[in-house]
Amino acid sequence: VELTDDDRATLYGALLDLAGRARGGDAGDVLPLWKRRGKRAFDAEAETTEAS
Repeated sequence: VELTDDDRATLYGALLDLAGRARGGDAGDVLPLWKRRGKRAFDAEAETTEAS
């Protein structure tokens, strides 16, 4: 969100691009990758919150 200055149109466009990639031929590779990255980010955020 900070990278786009909270520009909703940019964020929405990025999500549409991601959805298109998820529907494409590389969906079998990209979906597990996104899931791992998201889980790691949530875990890291939880650790940061617990340490505060």
